[in-house]
Amino acid sequence: MVILSPDEILDFNKLGFIVLRQYYSGSEILKILDEVNRLESLMPEKGGMMKYYDNPFGQDSNNQSMILIRIEKFIETSPYLESIVNNPSVHSLLKQLLGESAVLLKEKINFKPPGAPPDLLHQDSQAGWDDYGSEFVSVLIAVEDSNRSNACVEFDNSGYYINGLAGPLWEPLTSKDIPNAEMKPIETKAGDIILFNSYVPHGSEANTSDKRRCNIYLTYNKTSDGDHRLKYFAEKRKNYPPNNERDPNQEYSFKV
Repeated sequence: MVILSPDEILDFNKLGFIVLRQYYSGSEILKILDEVNRLESLMPEKGGMMKYYDNPFGQDSNNQSMILIRIEKFIETSPYLESIVNNPSVHSLLKQLLGESAVLLKEKINFKPPGAPPDLLHQDSQAGWDDYGSEFVSVLIAVEDSNRSNACVEFDNSGYYINGLAGPLWEPLTSKDIPNAEMKPIETKAGDIILFNSYVPHGSEANTSDKRRCNIYLTYNKTSDGDHRLKYFAEKRKNYPPNNERDPNQEYSFKV
């Protein structure tokens, strides 16, 4: 079990995020990477894990050139990654930050292959998370190395915007929403993790390099707020279905 230092807890409360280097060993992260690659190779099935594809940055809509950028709701398909989700060491960290035990709200794998579009600056709670709980902590697991060249995640380092919504629901943030933001690229090595709350602004640029990077995001809420994972994904599937479940006569657009 990892016990957070008083300074780490202070930083989390002050900035909305902390970085723990080499939380997973080299052998552990290789197993995680193998499983991520296995899920990537599986064909999407209706009602199964949710795979989302997008056009390469700067290209018009073309189903032939779309790239996989995200997989959601995958623990039913991956007992190994479910064991990562439920790892007692991870839950110990969550309890130290939330003040009580935690339950999973959602899980996703973000792929950032060469040509992947940007993830626009946002707060996670802008996606209506407050309907599911009062407080959230997400665990970003760096599955592959990320740096500025392959569009690592950037977090606001100002601490100004970590306690509430800074912009409207379902819309990316603008400089007018967060004029005091101090965006900081957080470069990670495979095995690092980032713990962050649902209000700290973050995003990433398009990947203009020739190297993929990949992160897993596990989001938890307080147990006292209830278990809403299945409800969350049912609503997500209805309102923004994965590509293979979409009505060809309907337009879909990702917001935040």
